[in-house]
Amino acid sequence: MFETGRFADAERAARGVTQPPDLHLQAVALRAEILAAQGKGAEALLLLDPQRDAPGLGGRRIRLELAELLVRGGRRADAEPLLQKFADDYASDAIPVTDAEGLAMVGRAMDLWRSPKDANRAYNESERAERGRVETLLWRAALFVDKYDPGHAEEVLDEALEIAPHRAHALVMLARLKLEEALDFAGAEKLATDALAVNPKDTGAYAVLANIALRDGNLEKAGHSIDTGLAIDSSDLELLSLRAAARFLAGDTAAFEAAKTEVFSRNKEFSQFYGIVGEFAEWEHRYADVIAMMQQAVALDPDDAKAWAQLGLTQTRGGDETGGVASLENGWHRDHFNVRVYNTLQLLYKTWIPQQYDTAAHGVFNIRYPKNERAILERYVPRLLDEAWGAMKLHYMFSPVTPTAVEMYGNKLQSPDHVREAFSVRTSGLPNVGIQGVCFGRVVAAMSPGSEPFNWGNVLWHELGHVFAIQLSNSRVPRWFTEGLSEYETMIRRPEWRRDLDPELYRALKKNQLPGALAMNTAFTHAEGELDVTVAYYAASQMLAFVGEKFGFPAITRALQLWGQGQTTPEVFRGAFALTPGEFDSAFRGWALTRLARYDGQYMFDPRPEPIDETQARAQTMPRDGDAHVAYAMALLRAHRADEASHEIEAALQIDAHNKDAHFVAFKIALEGRAFSVAEEHLRSIEQAGGAGYTVSLALADVARGRHDKAAERAALEQAHRFDSTQPEPLRGLVELANDEGRDADALSALGELVKLDQHDRRACGLLLEKLTQARRWDEAKHVGEGALYVDIESAPVHVAYARALSATGDHQTAAFELESALLCDSKSEDKAATRALLAAERLVLAKGSQAKAK
Repeated sequence: MFETGRFADAERAARGVTQPPDLHLQAVALRAEILAAQGKGAEALLLLDPQRDAPGLGGRRIRLELAELLVRGGRRADAEPLLQKFADDYASDAIPVTDAEGLAMVGRAMDLWRSPKDANRAYNESERAERGRVETLLWRAALFVDKYDPGHAEEVLDEALEIAPHRAHALVMLARLKLEEALDFAGAEKLATDALAVNPKDTGAYAVLANIALRDGNLEKAGHSIDTGLAIDSSDLELLSLRAAARFLAGDTAAFEAAKTEVFSRNKEFSQFYGIVGEFAEWEHRYADVIAMMQQAVALDPDDAKAWAQLGLTQTRGGDETGGVASLENGWHRDHFNVRVYNTLQLLYKTWIPQQYDTAAHGVFNIRYPKNERAILERYVPRLLDEAWGAMKLHYMFSPVTPTAVEMYGNKLQSPDHVREAFSVRTSGLPNVGIQGVCFGRVVAAMSPGSEPFNWGNVLWHELGHVFAIQLSNSRVPRWFTEGLSEYETMIRRPEWRRDLDPELYRALKKNQLPGALAMNTAFTHAEGELDVTVAYYAASQMLAFVGEKFGFPAITRALQLWGQGQTTPEVFRGAFALTPGEFDSAFRGWALTRLARYDGQYMFDPRPEPIDETQARAQTMPRDGDAHVAYAMALLRAHRADEASHEIEAALQIDAHNKDAHFVAFKIALEGRAFSVAEEHLRSIEQAGGAGYTVSLALADVARGRHDKAAERAALEQAHRFDSTQPEPLRGLVELANDEGRDADALSALGELVKLDQHDRRACGLLLEKLTQARRWDEAKHVGEGALYVDIESAPVHVAYARALSATGDHQTAAFELESALLCDSKSEDKAATRALLAAERLVLAKGSQAKAK
């Protein structure tokens, strides 16, 4: 009854348990828990206190619940004698090794007493005594979550949910884990909703929903969840702290202070308040506010190891590494189980950075390099940063606080399997971050070019753009706007530094799947996969391109200034663009669809991954809906059940012989089965139904490739490129065909187009540069060579080819510089000798005979 939110019924039933005495005590403890869940903590304490010295299991339940409530009420000192009794019972063997329940309570008591090592030991012994106790598993999962150990936490929760799949508390804990560790907003929201279906009075579920809404910037929705939860338990400290966080994000200082006062009136020791609010300040890039809050937290409770950790991590990300390391050491001294602190303090700052990295000052920058990449990087990175800084100062008529730290991680001295560890730990404290760059307001951290293939110039330019936008807006710029602005900045710098996702953007607009400006943050936070995130970045970049084209860059600057003055987004849009958000959305949509009009009439296949059971149910419920059969067929194909998928497609085509999606899925099935004639027939059917376009042409190329018909493949690829010249796939195919057939001029032409579209393709860029050099097309080679430096800076052949183009066009000074760079890269001894000879020749031209002789 209690676990399904039937509080009155649960308390009535518990009151009825009067015998035997030990079970009566357990019922009293449960009654107190029921009262506390309704905000009646004082009544719960009065109920428990007379029984605090009671014997047996029931007495332990009384003491544990009493300690929980005292800690929750800010009376930790009063709780300590109760917690000490658990330690004493454990030490004296009053709780034997066979008592799984008693040992689990010891574990919980030690967790409350801030002794995680003892808690973990007790949980281990409890599980040895009895496997599968859900209570033990939930308490243990809470310990892992608190220590930032998401892997073990998820393992334990999965085990608990396998035993008790409808336990609301377990669902909420898993939701918190998905939200905090994986930023899986959709998954967290579903789990919280599922929990409320079981227990509509689970305040933790409302806290999760409020957390999601606050990160989305939807303060109204967050407020509804907070109010609903507080109507159940008006003393819930997390929900009260979230109410304060909402007022903080709204810039309502008076309401924030009032909410803060209410929290501390209920628990004067609740230092976690600052951590809860600080999470949202960090989400909004308000790092100075986070530091101030966490300093208040550790002043309030110097033993709050988690607050010390949050303070230290934020200080290091704000550029104060000395202060940050000191704070982390304070946290580590109090808690040796926090994974983020261990990784950041012991691995990053005490091992990796001193052993494998150098820091050098350059103008307004402090730049950290991997030691074994420094020689080559410091020839180019400062130059790029200077250029970006100068360009952005002119754009925004603003200069950020200096110095700005730029850190590059990913040392090749590490194992290839762990090449991301240093960067990941620096940015999250955990070794599994999948991004290539991040900005903390005054600190930019990025992967180094030697770590993996990517365009390092694009990444640094993008992240430096955030430095300007965050500081100019006083950290109040919406996430979508600053991401779109940084993407726009890279597009201005080099046209190939743009994402090419026009088809995806067109589909999102046509299907009304793209949120408006006020809700655009959700395109990032509620993305269902990596592609959705990429489309969100691209859509945001196009929204800023629209602003730049229609209103000019000064309007962008004005918007940032207005956010910095504390104005809301509707106020900012009226002040900067003279439009309401709704008018902005409408104008952008018209602008974008005009630009994307080439897709009108083209067939596009856009299947959304759906669970197989859901699509099956829909197809069975709506047997005359062809689209339902197609969706089920796609789910079957993803499950590698092609025969069943074929059956569903046949059903769809019987309903509608012109269903383009059905024909396209049929094409996929036939292609996989190497039935090329059947595959082509389905594609032709799409064309006949008015669906010609890029998608069908590219698919026809796949059919031709399967038949080894190179002429047909080439024709199809060329047709696909004509339909959509922004997509790289047809060009890759055309390059491959031209190389196979020895058509060098065609290969060169296609490569030139491809490199403009794929900013990260090292192979294509290097091959194009090589071919242009061989053809002595020096002006083109010079242009491509400049771009190649941002893709493959540690390639000696790239530097040599670029140098040859520079020399041939009369720039001997830069040619010599590039040849010097080539000598810093790994290459064979004979290649180095040839490079030295070229460098000697350049120095002779520059009248540096003695240096030439040395080479």
